[in-house]
Amino acid sequence: MPATVPGRMRLRLALASMALLLLLGGVAPLGAADVKTVTICPTFGSRAGAQWAIPLRLWVHEPRSLTTDLITHLVARPEARSTAEIARVHDRLSEVVADDESGEQVVLGFDDDPRQMAYRLADASGTPLASDLNGLIEGTLRLDVARAKELLRAQRSTQGWLRLHARSPGHQGEGRVRLLEPQGRSVISDIDDTLKITGIPAGREVVLENTFFRPFVAAPGMAQRYRALGAATAFHYVSGSPWALYRPLADFITAAGYPAGSFHLKSVRKNLLTAGAWQDLVRLAGGEATRAQKLAQIGAIIGQFPARRFILVGDSGEQDPEIYRAIRQRFPRQIEAIWIRDVVDDRHRHPARLAGMTVIAASACRPGSDPAQAAAVECP
Repeated sequence: MPATVPGRMRLRLALASMALLLLLGGVAPLGAADVKTVTICPTFGSRAGAQWAIPLRLWVHEPRSLTTDLITHLVARPEARSTAEIARVHDRLSEVVADDESGEQVVLGFDDDPRQMAYRLADASGTPLASDLNGLIEGTLRLDVARAKELLRAQRSTQGWLRLHARSPGHQGEGRVRLLEPQGRSVISDIDDTLKITGIPAGREVVLENTFFRPFVAAPGMAQRYRALGAATAFHYVSGSPWALYRPLADFITAAGYPAGSFHLKSVRKNLLTAGAWQDLVRLAGGEATRAQKLAQIGAIIGQFPARRFILVGDSGEQDPEIYRAIRQRFPRQIEAIWIRDVVDDRHRHPARLAGMTVIAASACRPGSDPAQAAAVECP
């Protein structure tokens, strides 16, 4: 019996995964003179006494064009795909297979800084941190309150945003951080099937198509809902999508008109010398987030701002209602509302699951459906 299309897709993905594992260490790095990219993920700062504490995640990497070309060929099957689909999957896989650069120390600077001061992330003893086997440097940058005010004035900033960049030799990259006052309103939002139509309830094959081959399609009306909350509202995007898809997701957030915010995604360890890397690679595709991941990330955000109010926004296709209910039980005074985009019609089939939540009607996810078509249809 001939293999089904989904079966063939799974075979190609398995082959691509094996190629990825074999080639992660097998392609010669670029020359020493080439500039490495530092991805500075958007984040926030919270006040701690006379200082701002800013958690930063830096990823140092270089492209692997040969690896990306090969895996694109294995996954996309060029004879069966359009030129646009091939280009799209090539772009979205490029950072999945990028060469993580270990042992790099990154120096940061703030744009328009009149003092041109340099900053490094350091450990508890003050020793500068270097990138690990996955190219990551994670730590907390601290700024005196007076120094932060100086930088905000220099950048003519609004709503607490500061721009920063990599300034160490051989590095390039820029990012943003928002300094959040202790009081105010924040939105913690899922991405897949909440802000963009991914189709997770329809199964992994649909998720793979929508994640790698098709244009990202915004969920109808969600950007308008977010913008209506006002410029003073802070946004935190917490998702099960892997960090390797940060760039296309960030580009989508901007292009679709969603407010800028911090990102909190799923860690995927690619270096096979890192414990858990094999399991992470197997789970790479798809936007599924574990309950533990979201509970930890959301709890950490809310815990840093005990006087802020939060709106939690997600969808009914996974565990968002259950996770958000648990978060509300943990932080009852801070959760202003829970919004759920109902993609599986639970408002009719299982109304108790969404009790006490604001339900946003959405078209149900159907296997094989094109998100552009689904976006045009809303459930009554």
